[in-house]
Amino acid sequence: MSKGKSDKITYKPYEQHQIYLIPPSAEELIPKDHLVRMVNEVIDEMGIERLMRKYQTGGGASRYNPVMMTKLFVYGYMTKICSSRMLAKAVRENVMFMWLAGNQKPDFRTLNDFRGKLLKGVMEEVFVTTVKMLAAKGYIKLEHYFVDGTKIESASGRYTFVWKKSVEKNDKKLDDKLRAYIKTAEQVWKEENVWRTRQK
Repeated sequence: MSKGKSDKITYKPYEQHQIYLIPPSAEELIPKDHLVRMVNEVIDEMGIERLMRKYQTGGGASRYNPVMMTKLFVYGYMTKICSSRMLAKAVRENVMFMWLAGNQKPDFRTLNDFRGKLLKGVMEEVFVTTVKMLAAKGYIKLEHYFVDGTKIESASGRYTFVWKKSVEKNDKKLDDKLRAYIKTAEQVWKEENVWRTRQK
């Protein structure tokens, strides 16, 4: 044993109930180059007026912002969270989704209704456009396709969409792959609704 060093085992302080003078915000917990920030940025740039127009009828209780709700679904699809029930869980437990939602917590029924009504006929285009814009900005790279579906992998602090072949120069093939993935995600959502109907 070196001179002056103790052979006593020591541990770092562990205090689960420590009270912060200024609690950390979700903003501080998310890396600057995280995919969730890129999705947020791209959808803000897109402008989804077609979706907004569906919200123009007045009356009733205040609603969640449709842009925020759309971001939740797009980021959910990109991270393989395709179920409204799992998305509702994520906005309560996952810091990325909590940040994206601005700490609002839409429940399963609200998310489900939004997906079934407001995003009907729009989700596919928004998702495909988001992916293409992310690729054009260099935030994600389209490479290889795996038989088990779309996969996102970390790569040097960025994110990689993985495909069977390189399809960066072939928009039609890229569209086909993205739309096929959307159909897979939609099937999860539909099966969830069938289950929900049977429970009533």
